[in-house]
Amino acid sequence: MSTLAPQFLLKLGEFESSSTNAVGGPRSIGVDRHMDVPADSLELELMDRSGIEPGASVTVELGYDGSTDKVFTGEVAEVLPSLSGVRVRALGATNKLLNLRVASFYEDQTAGSIVRDLIGKAGLTEGDISEGPTLPRFAIDSRISVFAHLRQIADRLGYELYADKDGRIMFQALGDANKLDSLGGLAGAAAGAALTLAGLTGGGEAYAFGQHLLSLTAERRINGYGTITLGGESPMSSEGDRTASWLTPNDTDYRGTAGSDQPGQPELLLIDGSARTKDLADRFAAGWLSTISRPIRSVSLSILGRPGLDLGQQISTRDIPDSMCNARGYVRAIRHRFSARDGFLTDLIINPEANS
Repeated sequence: MSTLAPQFLLKLGEFESSSTNAVGGPRSIGVDRHMDVPADSLELELMDRSGIEPGASVTVELGYDGSTDKVFTGEVAEVLPSLSGVRVRALGATNKLLNLRVASFYEDQTAGSIVRDLIGKAGLTEGDISEGPTLPRFAIDSRISVFAHLRQIADRLGYELYADKDGRIMFQALGDANKLDSLGGLAGAAAGAALTLAGLTGGGEAYAFGQHLLSLTAERRINGYGTITLGGESPMSSEGDRTASWLTPNDTDYRGTAGSDQPGQPELLLIDGSARTKDLADRFAAGWLSTISRPIRSVSLSILGRPGLDLGQQISTRDIPDSMCNARGYVRAIRHRFSARDGFLTDLIINPEANS
């Protein structure tokens, strides 16, 4: 019976080490990437520093039998030598967004256009950028990082903000949020679920009980909020985006809502000065409901190392006796573990689609 031999390739500035030429004596490689964590991270244990310095560019490739795929792109953030070896920590591309503070003002720009401009200011490469709605006016100030501003835009729309394994910045509507723009509000989310059930959306890799899964845990929680109500600081009238904003004694007609209106359901009230029209208030409410609903369902699993997987990719689990563990969704977190003790393992967290 043939077996696959795990392989690695490390490049940190001028330093290069591989399974066939293990310069520095690598002991373990850990890559952590999670959409809820601002920056991807790498933790590397070596026997010798071999000239590695903070600021060096980093790429990590993992695989089997001479064939490797990139799993991390970033920059060395810390080097910690000791008597027993050295620990190297690196951060992914979004660290540049965390360290950038600028002031900008945008008028009649789509959310995607704003994101592209800020990615460019950070000197980063854009990946898949969803356009989203047009924002009549939007301001960026330098009191908080560009990443924080981009995360706030993404949360308003139900989008995911992250970097892929090549370091490109992604700003996407994924999963059940994918139809919020094209079909409007929660009706779009329901339509997206219907398309999934009909088998009309993309497939992805499937991991079956008794074949691929080393461990799996499914979680379901009660939603903290049943309804989102959102209003602007000074809502415009229904005359259009260019209408001047004035305080009004009754802003009820300009509030956006999303979610269940069943009695007794908790309600979250939000104030957002960017919601300058009724349509935007409705869109932001639907986006926020999608964002805060993500933790309701999740599936965590461990499999043999899969370097080809990336955040946002569609995968599914199947043939598990408890139906709650059978799910289809997109990858929100990836952890690669590579060492003499563990071999090469990959841990995943997926966000299941509704009704999957």
